[in-house]
Amino acid sequence: MTQKALVVGATGITGSALIQQLLQEGWEVYGLARNPAALLAGVHGVSADLRDAQATRAALADLQPTHVFITTWSR
Repeated sequence: MTQKALVVGATGITGSALIQQLLQEGWEVYGLARNPAALLAGVHGVSADLRDAQATRAALADLQPTHVFITTWSR
């Protein structure tokens, strides 16, 4: 079974480092970010702003990750 990760905060320092590791280990990776165009090659981009609950819910509606990694922060 392929491990499927959702990395929240995928364009940050921690998120991008985690994504590199997951890709090297053969995971299918989805990266959630406000601007997913900045994601590494091989990552499925998910565009959402966590401050907008409705938009985030809609962006994640069809995803079924096996693991979720929260690597974001907010002031």
